[in-house]
This record gives sequence, structure tokens and C-alpha cells, in this order.
Amino acid sequence: MISEQSSLRIQRASVWCGPIFELLTLIGWFGLAQGLMPVPASLDAVAVREYFVAHQQTTAIGCTVWLIACGFLGAWTAQLSAMLMKSERGVPVMALAQACGGFGVVFFVTLSCCLWIGAGYRPEASPDIVVAYNDIAWFGFVMAYPLLSLQMIAPSVIGLCDETPWIPRWLCWWGLFGAIAGLTANGVCFVKDGVFAWHGVLGYYWPMVAWGTWMSGMTACMLKALKRPAHAHGTHPQESAWQVS
Repeated sequence: MISEQSSLRIQRASVWCGPIFELLTLIGWFGLAQGLMPVPASLDAVAVREYFVAHQQTTAIGCTVWLIACGFLGAWTAQLSAMLMKSERGVPVMALAQACGGFGVVFFVTLSCCLWIGAGYRPEASPDIVVAYNDIAWFGFVMAYPLLSLQMIAPSVIGLCDETPWIPRWLCWWGLFGAIAGLTANGVCFVKDGVFAWHGVLGYYWPMVAWGTWMSGMTACMLKALKRPAHAHGTHPQESAWQVS
């Protein structure tokens, strides 16, 4: 059995995986791939193929960096779930729901990255195949917003119900607001241009900003909470996480 100090170091390292994920996302997805300026949904198949052929190397490198980042997101998600378990009495339903949402985001981001890399892998490929890869990647990425919303809602519910909360009320309400407002991402199913498209403000940028700011806020709260004996030593201030009242 590892010591309490070793456990605490592991937990802190897991929390810092969140900022590492965000940094690698900025470098890989926004800096090298199409995250900053997505390929418009309104482009025809030939134009989409030309883009991925011309940007094959940067897309492959950028998406690979983002794939690596997903490993850090998984560790951060696991740590958040462990901390939420300590705040729930009885069966930690919300903690497990957060884990499902977080690992679901990891899965769909990983899948979409593989499809974007594949879109430019064979320069001789038909434009119809390339545009299909891009469409599926974007739908898988953007339409996974219910998982993202679930990850934001679960900690908010715990924070608002906890008698000794370590998540501030403002962050709980921001999480709930962002989760509900993320419904705008559903617009990508119906339009190819405008604010609801996958390159639009409400279809793409807003959900990313809402989730990113929430995640940064949660990271700060997690680091602060680990300074409390209850979280550092794995117990709730009042009772064990698995004790049924």
C-alpha cells in the first residue's frame, strides 16, 4: 500500500493533467490542425479534399498531439471522479456520471482525430471519401455535446447539494448554464453555414469556450481542495464516501 504522501502526489499530478491537456489542445488542435479556423461545412467535396491534401502533415501532427492530450484528459477526469466520490454519501452516482461523460469525450475526440488524419492520408482518394471522413469526424466531435454536458452537470449538482462544498456556487451555476447552452451544437445537423454550423460561433466556438473555462475553474478548485485533510486522505469531512446513512 502506498503512503498518504505518495497518494497525494499522484492526485496532484492527475489534477495538473488538466492544464497539460489544455496546453496540448492549444498547440495541436488550434495551432496546427483546423481548430482555430475549421474547414467550413459549406465547402464542396473537391475543396475539402484539396484542403486535407495540402495540410496533410500539419493535420497529422496536430491531431497526434491532441490524441496524446486525451490521455491527460482521462487522468484528470479520473481524479475529478475520485474527489466527487468523497463528497457523495452512499453510492456515488454523480461521480460515476461525470466519469462516463469525461471518458466519452476522450473517446469521440480520439475517433475524430483519427478520421481527420485519415482524410489526407491518401492524396489519390476520391473527394467523396475525404468529405465523408471530415463530416463524420465533425459530427462525432460536435454532436458528443451531451457527454460534455453530463461532465459539467454532475459536479455542479454535487457542489450545490454539498453541505461542505469545495466547488464554489458560481462555478456550479456556470457549469449548469454551459451544459444547457451547449445545445446550440445540435445546429450542425441542420445547417452548413452561419452561427450554428460546425465552423460557427454557436455550433462550435461557444461550446468549446464554455467547457474550457469550466475545466480551468474546476482544476483550480481541485488543487485548492487537495490542501484539505479530507480530500488529501480520502475521506469525507463527515463520513466515508461509501457509507450509507
